[in-house]
Amino acid sequence: MKLFSLERQSNVKTSFIVNWCLPIAISRRLHIAVFILAFITLLSRDPSRIFNAQFWAEDGSTFYEKAHNFGVFRSLFMPYAGYLCITQRLVMSFVQQFPLMWAPFISNMMALIIQVLPVTIILSSRFVSVIPNFSVRLLLVLIYLLLPNSYEIYANIASAQWYLALLACLVILAKPSPYLEWRIFDFVVVLLLALSGPFAILLLPLAFLYWWLRPNRWTLILNWGLAIGLIVQGVALMVMKSDPRNTSPLEASPDRLVKILSGQIFFSALTGQTGYGKLIALPEVYHVVTGLMAMIGGAIILYALLKGPLELRIFILYGALIFAAALASATVSWKILILPGAAPRYWFVPMLVFLTCLVWLTQQRFCWIRVVAIALLAVLGTGIIADWRYPELVDLDFAKYVTQYEQSSPGTTTVIPINPPGWNMHLVKR
Repeated sequence: MKLFSLERQSNVKTSFIVNWCLPIAISRRLHIAVFILAFITLLSRDPSRIFNAQFWAEDGSTFYEKAHNFGVFRSLFMPYAGYLCITQRLVMSFVQQFPLMWAPFISNMMALIIQVLPVTIILSSRFVSVIPNFSVRLLLVLIYLLLPNSYEIYANIASAQWYLALLACLVILAKPSPYLEWRIFDFVVVLLLALSGPFAILLLPLAFLYWWLRPNRWTLILNWGLAIGLIVQGVALMVMKSDPRNTSPLEASPDRLVKILSGQIFFSALTGQTGYGKLIALPEVYHVVTGLMAMIGGAIILYALLKGPLELRIFILYGALIFAAALASATVSWKILILPGAAPRYWFVPMLVFLTCLVWLTQQRFCWIRVVAIALLAVLGTGIIADWRYPELVDLDFAKYVTQYEQSSPGTTTVIPINPPGWNMHLVKR
């Protein structure tokens, strides 16, 4: 009887390992493999971000500089551009633990890691309930990794909030995971989003709408995570003095709205910044093409909003809110936003919304709709090729200035030029 009991206990343990531990191990290996492939794909667009790493814009002039000069804890809740940037400041607080010479490398590595995270969600089993077809999810991942017109937000911590905006939406829409590590990941993502920029304000009402239509306890918990983060941010902004935003008159008009929508969202998503630049150089063609693209793109978005699944509708509404908020709070005039390469960060999520709608249309039963979607996605190939390689950052001899900083006396301020040329980082020797 005792022997039988021991044998039964052994079988129970073996069953537990096979049914629980082994799938987790396989899942982790698969996620690691996908992560590495996605990381390499992104890195191939500009290997110099790692192999000749330099700071970009606010990465050095704001986030690293403040963490270095004021200390980790004091800088953590310093607002920038009207809101908290906890994610960026946490990363730069971590980077402080390394020598200055290594700082741009570690910072850019962390930025690329954050950029890869949406891939792990889309290709995981958690997204099967949203997009059952694996080949469709793989296509969306490739589009995300190869997205044209996205140079500005590539491999820099200052743009982490835009990727968190996408990642948090995916987390809300994905099937809740039974595993503790995924639950922690989900909650951390939504909390960091709420504490790093204004996007949680746009996502929260849509997240509650999704929970109301598809009730789920974990989705409700994530919603409360967003709400708590927003409350913390609001209190912090009332206590801390925020830097004023540099603004110009918007000079808004319906004509410019159509040109921004058709040029920056629809046309640039397909042909890239390169293709849009060639189009705008042909005034006689530009007006015709932008008008046509506005009608085609608008019809595609409207059809998907009316006929698509709930998750796609939520994503479309989220992209529309981001687009509207970007235009309403732009720091430059709308006549500048029309130009190729103007503020690509504003168009990142809306472009993904448009391309996601195209991929969804390829799965529809009406032949002519599929043909139109496939034809437009074929055009996307030209944009991917044209915008594939990002221009390398200007080599500003970062090592020379690191040596200058290290040889300076305590209390001395070293001015270090960073990219884009004209930006500087001021570090006080400790």
